[in-house]
Amino acid sequence: MKLFVKFIFFILLFFQYSKALPLTIHLPQITKHQLCQQLSDHDCNSEEQLQYNAYFKLHNDKLLLFFNTYKKNALYPNGSLNVPVVVDINGKWQVINSYISDEIQAVEHDPHDGIWLHTVSTRKKGYSSLYYSKNGFSWKKLKLPSIRTFQTLQLCFQEDNVILTFQRVENDNVKAWITTYQDALSDNPSWRLMEKKELYQKVCQKTSAYNNGWVLKSKKNSTQIKFQHKYKKHIISFPKKSTSNNNPTTFGTSEIELPPIEKKYRVEYNAHPYSIQLGTFNYRTSLPLIYQEFIALKDMLITKKIPKDGKIQYKVFLGSFNTPQEAREKLEALRNEYIHSQVLKGAFITKIP
Repeated sequence: MKLFVKFIFFILLFFQYSKALPLTIHLPQITKHQLCQQLSDHDCNSEEQLQYNAYFKLHNDKLLLFFNTYKKNALYPNGSLNVPVVVDINGKWQVINSYISDEIQAVEHDPHDGIWLHTVSTRKKGYSSLYYSKNGFSWKKLKLPSIRTFQTLQLCFQEDNVILTFQRVENDNVKAWITTYQDALSDNPSWRLMEKKELYQKVCQKTSAYNNGWVLKSKKNSTQIKFQHKYKKHIISFPKKSTSNNNPTTFGTSEIELPPIEKKYRVEYNAHPYSIQLGTFNYRTSLPLIYQEFIALKDMLITKKIPKDGKIQYKVFLGSFNTPQEAREKLEALRNEYIHSQVLKGAFITKIP
C-alpha cells in the first residue's frame, strides 16, 4: 500500500513539474492550412502568403490572433479579410469560422466582458465598421449611425452606454452618438447624436483581460512574431508571413469544417430565370464582404462560378423572378431600404447564367 501511495505521489509530482517547464508553441501546419483555405480557398504559397495581422488578450491566458493573406503585386496587398484564431496556454489552436472585413484599427473590452473590434476600409476612405463578440468565437457586425465621411472612430465604454466618437482629420470636426449596450447590439439600434456640451462631460472606462500574462516581444517590423508569458516562461513563436502545405498533419490540433464560401448562401432558381446581379468578383475572398452586407437576405443570394479567359469569376445574384418587371420592383424596394448601399446602386436586372 505504501508503495502504491509513493507511486501516485511521484506521478503527481512529475505532472506538476512538467507543467512548470517552459513550452514553445508554434503555429501548426494544419492551422495554416485551415486559415489559407478559409481566406483564399487554396494553400498559401510564395505568391500569396499567410500573414499575421493583430492580436488581442482574452481571459485565462488565451490570445485572439488575426490573420490575412499577403499578395505583393495585388491592388490591395493585404487583402480585405481577416480570420480570427484562438490559442491557449497549452498550445491548442482553433480557427474561427468568421470573417472580419478591412483593416483592423482597434480591439477593446467593454465593462461587461464584450469585445469590440473597429475596422476601416482600404477601398472606401473613412468607411468604418464595428464588430462585437462575447468570447472571440462568434462575431456580429453592428449597424453604425448613418455617417461614412469621418476618418477616425473612438470607442467610449460606460457602465450602461457605449459612445461612438467620429472625427474628421482635416478640420477637427467631432460628432458622437450614444446608446445602451443592448440597443447597440440589436439589428436596428437607435443611436442618439450627442450635444457638444455632453462630449466634455463623458467619462470612459478601461477594461482589460484578467488572468493573462502574455506579452508581445516582437517589434513592429519583425519577421518573427513572438509572445512570452510573464510567469510561466512559455513562448508563442511563428513567422509573420508563411506558406502552408497540401498535406497538413492533425497532431495536437482540433479539426474544423470549412464549407466553401460560394455554397454558403444559395437558393434554387429553377424556372425563375431573372435576378438582380449584385456584382462580379475575380477573387473568392471578396465574397464574404457582400454576404455580410446582405446577411438578412442570405436565403435569396445565389453565387455562380463563371469561367472566363482560363480563370474563374464569381457572380453574385439576389433572388429569382419570373419577369424583369418583378425583379425591377424588388430592386427598387431594396434601394429604398438600403439607402446607403453602393452595391445596390450599381445592381441591375439580368438572366441567371
